[in-house]
Amino acid sequence: MAHEKPTKHVNNWPNAAGFGDLDDTTTPISLDITGKIPSYVNGSLFRTGPGSYTVPLTNKPGQSYKVYHWFDGFAQFHKFDVFPPSPEHPNGRVMYRSKSGADALKADIDKHNGSPVTGSFAYRDPCKTKFAKFFTRYDRNDSVTASNVSVTINPRFPSPMSGESELVVKTDANHLLKLNNETLEPEDRFTWGTLKSDDARKRLLNGPLSAAHSCFDDGEEFNYVCNFGATQSYTIFSVDRTRTTKIHAVIPVSHAGYIHSFFLTKKYIVLCLWQANYKYRGLAFLWNHNVLDSIDRNWDPNLKTQWLVVPRDGSARHDNSKIKVFRSDPFFCFHTINAYDDGDDIVLDLTQFKDHEILWKFTVEALRSDTATGVFVIDDGAKYTRWRLPSVSKTKDDGVAVVEAQSSLESDNIELPTMNPAKSLAKQKYVYGVNIAGNSSFFDRLIKLDVDTLETKFWTEKGFSPSEALFVADPNGKTEDDGVVLTVVLDGFKNRSMLVILDARTMTEVCRATMPNDKVVGFGFHGSVLLK
Repeated sequence: MAHEKPTKHVNNWPNAAGFGDLDDTTTPISLDITGKIPSYVNGSLFRTGPGSYTVPLTNKPGQSYKVYHWFDGFAQFHKFDVFPPSPEHPNGRVMYRSKSGADALKADIDKHNGSPVTGSFAYRDPCKTKFAKFFTRYDRNDSVTASNVSVTINPRFPSPMSGESELVVKTDANHLLKLNNETLEPEDRFTWGTLKSDDARKRLLNGPLSAAHSCFDDGEEFNYVCNFGATQSYTIFSVDRTRTTKIHAVIPVSHAGYIHSFFLTKKYIVLCLWQANYKYRGLAFLWNHNVLDSIDRNWDPNLKTQWLVVPRDGSARHDNSKIKVFRSDPFFCFHTINAYDDGDDIVLDLTQFKDHEILWKFTVEALRSDTATGVFVIDDGAKYTRWRLPSVSKTKDDGVAVVEAQSSLESDNIELPTMNPAKSLAKQKYVYGVNIAGNSSFFDRLIKLDVDTLETKFWTEKGFSPSEALFVADPNGKTEDDGVVLTVVLDGFKNRSMLVILDARTMTEVCRATMPNDKVVGFGFHGSVLLK
């Protein structure tokens, strides 16, 4: 429901500082501690996401390039070094630093008077000629910070289970960015196709798009590359500890789409083709050079969602008959949560939207509390949904995916879902995420969801806008939710951010580490915890 445009902030819940242009903190600063850090929280929290939204234009004094969509904010990386209590610091200690990651891209935008020369999620330039637009495909900058790579961050590439200490950031384009583990300085930009491969031609991993969210198991990382051309296809692959890729399947499709995440079990890789299809067989992306304008905005209620089930044993590499296809009613999704094998069935959890209109609602103007015209309404939220693919090995033709459980209350919506990583690829009971309560123009609560009972617990404080909650287990814990969750929160009233530690069982505050006034961590996307 629309509201009158506020004179200050929507519902007196300020969040505009989280969408501002932020300076780097290259020299670590110590944060003020309230409460006590648990003894087992000893390591680093890494975060990534936008840190700025404008580029002043040298040749156009007084004018700036302005980012249109939240997903296109310029990269900034953050590191919170968390130390447990010690004699010198009886409540523990937190040190913070940050570093921007798209400086060359911003310089290119300035050089071209406000026109990016690389792909984006939703860049808009109504004044640019079609001729010039076409040729931006070939205007390239090989600088390590010439692309905006800022969605997910992995401190142990290729897999959190591999024991390596290589810090790598990913996005939905086929670009990966290696950072210095200490300074967060970008050091190398590469693609999946530049790694060692079992593909002799080395062409299958050179497509323009991939998933920002990989899946992981036993030291291997799994992902896909989307290829356009005479045929559209998804190349499903894995990367082992030696950084060598293995192709699991090449799947031609009639409609390629925007797939931000997917599923993995011990036996299968599951790519769900929910409805967010690229127009004109993918050529729209090559023409527009951005994702949003290339997606068909018309929602077809009769177009079934396809679930492509690829065996992990390698049998589908040269035989697509081994790939099983299930279908369901249409929906849209950003984030999968987990999946596991249940006998011959596959159980899959995700956060589900009724359609893909949410893609067009994440504009900076709509989310920033001093420019938005209303709250981020509860109806905009995603519902926790559990799907089941029955009798996978026995399915010969198209199978039918079945909804097994779903949150019934709109107020129990959940996004940026996380869980205890020890339950990955196995049945989990609890999921944590951000929630829309309708109090602000953005996410305003954290939610804990019991997926067995669909009961919920919340954490909220007036004027506090939380980010993704990341779980750290208590090594002496006896239940799945024994531990804490870490979240970076903006205090909109005091214009500063803080690292908040919550008891994962009760969702009550244990500790907060507060930044100085006017020191803000921008509203980012995802993070990772690396324990010592």
